[in-house]
Amino acid sequence: MGNVTGTGDSELIICRSGYMNSGAIFFNQPINLSKCNRWAAEFDFRMFDGPGADGLAFCFLDAPPSGFLKGSALGIPATANGLKICFDTWNNCIPFDPRTVHKDMPKIEIRWGVGYDDNTTPNFPLYGECKWWQPTRDNSDGKISFIRSPNYSHAKITYDRGHMQVFVNDTLYLTGYSGADDAFDFTGYLGFTAATGGYWDSHAIKNVIIYTEMPSSFAGKSQSFCSADTVQLGGPSNPSYIYSWYPSTGLNDTSISSPSLHLTNSSADSQSFTYYIKTAYSDKPGCASIDSVILKVYPNPIIDFKTPKICLTDAIGQFYDSTWTKDSTTLPFHYQWNFGDPNANAGNPNNSTLQNPTHHYSAARNYQAGLTVTNSKGCTNTGSKIFTVNGAVPKANFSVIDRSGLCSNEPVQIVNNSSVDFGSITKVQIIWGDTAAASYDTFPYPQKVYSHYYPNPVSANTANYTIRMISSSGITCEDQIDQPIIIQPSPHVQFNTIPIVCSNASPFNITQAAELTNSAGYSSYSGKGISADGVFDPRVAGVGRHPLLYKFTGVNGCIDSAYQIIPIHASPKINAGNDTSIVIGQPLQLQAVSATASTFHWSPPDYLDNPFTPNPIATIHLNIDLIKYLVTATDPVGCSEQDSIKVHVFKTLPDIFVPTAFTPGNSINNIFRPIPVGISSLQYFRIYNRWGQLVYSTSAIGAGWDGRISGESQATGTFVWVVQGTTYTGKIISKRGTMTLIR
Repeated sequence: MGNVTGTGDSELIICRSGYMNSGAIFFNQPINLSKCNRWAAEFDFRMFDGPGADGLAFCFLDAPPSGFLKGSALGIPATANGLKICFDTWNNCIPFDPRTVHKDMPKIEIRWGVGYDDNTTPNFPLYGECKWWQPTRDNSDGKISFIRSPNYSHAKITYDRGHMQVFVNDTLYLTGYSGADDAFDFTGYLGFTAATGGYWDSHAIKNVIIYTEMPSSFAGKSQSFCSADTVQLGGPSNPSYIYSWYPSTGLNDTSISSPSLHLTNSSADSQSFTYYIKTAYSDKPGCASIDSVILKVYPNPIIDFKTPKICLTDAIGQFYDSTWTKDSTTLPFHYQWNFGDPNANAGNPNNSTLQNPTHHYSAARNYQAGLTVTNSKGCTNTGSKIFTVNGAVPKANFSVIDRSGLCSNEPVQIVNNSSVDFGSITKVQIIWGDTAAASYDTFPYPQKVYSHYYPNPVSANTANYTIRMISSSGITCEDQIDQPIIIQPSPHVQFNTIPIVCSNASPFNITQAAELTNSAGYSSYSGKGISADGVFDPRVAGVGRHPLLYKFTGVNGCIDSAYQIIPIHASPKINAGNDTSIVIGQPLQLQAVSATASTFHWSPPDYLDNPFTPNPIATIHLNIDLIKYLVTATDPVGCSEQDSIKVHVFKTLPDIFVPTAFTPGNSINNIFRPIPVGISSLQYFRIYNRWGQLVYSTSAIGAGWDGRISGESQATGTFVWVVQGTTYTGKIISKRGTMTLIR
């Protein structure tokens, strides 16, 4: 709200000078003082700049305050419940006397309970603020006149189990006891209120500090040490305190002030750990302080080194260190080698401090070499390895797997059979005899298999090679062996793309596969829908993409094979319609139906207006009795299918013919139906029994009665029928009659 004594931003005007003003400021988050029964508040305050003041108060209330008063009660709301430390510049607690300047008679008060002023009438000698049973310090001795001053005064308020003290400028002016140890140990809101009335000043505060008094915690100084070292944490013990350390990992005791800590670090980098100590009063465990200490545990060097691969006649064995760490601050390393040589002497010592030392061994045997490494922080680690000084007489040897059946398209495999008089072979070099680079193996072992692919030309000729193996037991000790091999020519199979095949195609021979070298041998096929000799049946394979395998086996036993996909396309489905009857000269609309076909062809084309459409019109004028049309439907891929329709031609006028009897259940004449000739549509065909009940009805041409009613077969008897249809010229034909059902 501005500054009253300077240009900085350290001051806060709670209530600006003016008639009947009020103001307040509170922390918007509640503060829990129930954990600690000792706390204190310090601040600087100033009331001046006008003809007089009302006053300000420091409050600790159990609920967020609202409804601040103007002109009275230091702005404290009437409903405010809690502790109030009041600095009142206008003493309403003495009888009103015009000769007495109340603003020059300030007082300091400790108040608790609800509100501050109970609104007793001002004409009464004592206001509600004048609670004589709660602590008050007036200015009868003139020693607190400075409460209203152009200068800031420093206030300190302490609380200890209900006991309160009010200091101003480091002088104790007022004490009080609320009568209960936990009177104000609740979660509440801390802040300030102020107000002006008939007289006014500016009310300002600054440098507000609120703190609790707790036992001090000391976790100790930060330390750095090596893995598995033991260090001491914390400090001196106080019998009035209780201690709690966490985490508990590595601590010998979590309830003392200075426990011992033992930590290990198995990683390659330094690790940081934070340990906390919580210190509380033994008589009030909830009120505690916390301190922490950060500890750094250095890694031990990660021991690793390479032992020499030597034989007895080699001059020296070279050791290579590969010890490492991720923490570069622990470098450099210091080394101490032990070569494990019982024959070592002063001229050929058994120890070395070099990083990569050498040593001469005088006997072929197994040795255990050890290395101890210490980093710059004093952290040490030790490792050892057993290695062999091999004998000086290696023997190179290998065998060829399936020597008589080597094929040019398969790898040649050899088995290491090399040996040495003591120890093991340390290196094998293989020269395969072709243009390929030699193979090197520095970790050979007995019966280890090595593979190599030789050139595979399209040829029917054999190929000869010589394989050389050089086996070593050290740096200078080696032996070699050569063995010739003969590689048989492998067949070379080619399987070209197979075009799309229609699903209704007849079986055929696959011709896309061949062997290119004209080698003697035999071929075979396998896959869905194909025989071993290459006959493929699309109907067996079915629609889809099917893999076919072509395999050729030469007389020398060498084999080559290849896969190819054969795509089977679904042929179109076609329906030419049901057989029908027409009257000579009557136009007939044919209708071929196919979901996938793109072209149609009717045969013969006789009497058709267009044989290349799915729905041509046939008009037959000649004296024929029957004609059969065949329609071929072809899809965009080229697959086709056929269907046919028979057309009976009558020479009479359009009519509806109905049989006089039928025999349901027999192989012929078992459906009773009308035979429309020259009829384009049927309005109805109905059948009644002798009692006039309708037993069957249809309007579909070609449909008829099977002699059953509701699934029950009817006995022999006479039935009445009626039928009505329309000719292709639009004429109505109606007929009726009887028929006999014969069982």
